[in-house]
Amino acid sequence: MVSYVLNVDKVGDLKFGRKKCRLHKKAEVVKVAKDYGISTPNKKTVSELCGSLKKKIQKAEQISREEVKKILANQNNIPLAKLYPEAAKKRAAAKKRAEKKALNKKVAANFMKGMVTKRIVTPTRATIRAVMPMPKPQPLTKDVARKRIMAMKGLTGRNKFGLVNRLSLNQHSPRKVVRLARELARLR
Repeated sequence: MVSYVLNVDKVGDLKFGRKKCRLHKKAEVVKVAKDYGISTPNKKTVSELCGSLKKKIQKAEQISREEVKKILANQNNIPLAKLYPEAAKKRAAAKKRAEKKALNKKVAANFMKGMVTKRIVTPTRATIRAVMPMPKPQPLTKDVARKRIMAMKGLTGRNKFGLVNRLSLNQHSPRKVVRLARELARLR
């Protein structure tokens, strides 16, 4: 078996152990060459042995790179569930739990919706006024205002004539005078 780990550094020199190949003794290099299957290592020099070892290492790296590429290419076609069956089982179980939990929430929400009775709201004048705009009031003439004031029952004669007098003298608008007449009638 190989007693040293061989590698090629950035510069391109073969190293085994901590030293470069050319700095080792011939006996050590011959021993490594025999382990790597180089023929007649005793007849070659240290530099020749280092060169042949370097070629062998580079060829082995090239083969291993091609094998890695093939493995990676084949891995793309293999589903992850086959590569990691335990993780796939855990993930499937977690997915089932999440689906069940979501279904339970949905069932509970539907149940609660069924339990709640809907309250029927009857519209009041305030809500109708808020929804529907009131028509703009028509302007009052002096004659219409005078007729309304004279028809009011809660007013005394003196108050009626005082309000009609305000209309004729143009002291207030007819609408304002009718409003005053309503207030006076309500008070008496």
